[in-house]
Amino acid sequence: MAGADELVQKLDVVLNSFGSRQGAPPLKKREKEGGKEMQNLHAHSVFCDGKNTPEEMIRACLAAGMDSAGISIHSPLPFANGWAAKAENVAPFLAEMRRLKAAYAGRIAVYAGMEWDVLSDEKWLEPFDYVLGSAHFLPVGGDPTAYPTVDDSPETTRRFLAEAFDGDSDAAAECYFAQLRRVADAPRAQVVGHFDLLTKFDEKERFFDETSPRYRAAALNAMDALVSAGKVFEVNTGAISRGWRTTPYPSRWILEQLRRRNARVTISSDSHHAATVDCAFDDAQRLLEACGFEEIWAFDGRAFVKRRIKE
Repeated sequence: MAGADELVQKLDVVLNSFGSRQGAPPLKKREKEGGKEMQNLHAHSVFCDGKNTPEEMIRACLAAGMDSAGISIHSPLPFANGWAAKAENVAPFLAEMRRLKAAYAGRIAVYAGMEWDVLSDEKWLEPFDYVLGSAHFLPVGGDPTAYPTVDDSPETTRRFLAEAFDGDSDAAAECYFAQLRRVADAPRAQVVGHFDLLTKFDEKERFFDETSPRYRAAALNAMDALVSAGKVFEVNTGAISRGWRTTPYPSRWILEQLRRRNARVTISSDSHHAATVDCAFDDAQRLLEACGFEEIWAFDGRAFVKRRIKE
């Protein structure tokens, strides 16, 4: 294990490598709908593919009226990739999060998280306060560096459906949900990230038929395994802030199925910029209420505890 001085030096190198730091937002605390406390556990920083430092993201969460915030780093991948964290960035990230926990104690609870992709090694998970488990890739073909990602662009989606699945979108969905189901087998991954990420672009151009029996069977098979494993399901507003969707992941019919199974849910923004840490949280809360949810689950530093949506 590297010493403290070495970690500080690595941290300086990492932060400086991203160029000039964007100024932290002014701490003008906004009022929350209904006076409810909020938490966001899915937010990325310059240690992977985010635009702001962890401190800037935490200050934005504080300004948004949150009582706690988690900054998550993408897990390193065993192949070249443009958005996952580099292995050498993990220790400096954890060191910076320890510093921020102490610096903001009494103002906002700060947690260090990892968004673990199912193609990453589970060895990365142990030092983190919490873990989001996600699937981003479709492992088709023999070259991992050429695996298509389901959330890259409409053009990429159009191409992998044609080239890897002969236009069979149900087969692509079966491949994706089989990957996501693997989160159920990772005990350290408490939260399921963006359950139906593959539908990111469907409001602009319909690639997947969510009414298809094969699509629904694949989604529900993964859901049942994840619910049985006790996972918390993330209601993710990230595609709203990016202009691709007007509603969060997952789709309403999936939320209704989760409610029937008494699944636990939480709200997060998958934010990569300080300006979007609480994007559409009020809309997500209203959607959950409309689907029959009365509680959301928040991380308290040790476990997920329930909070009533309405007092």
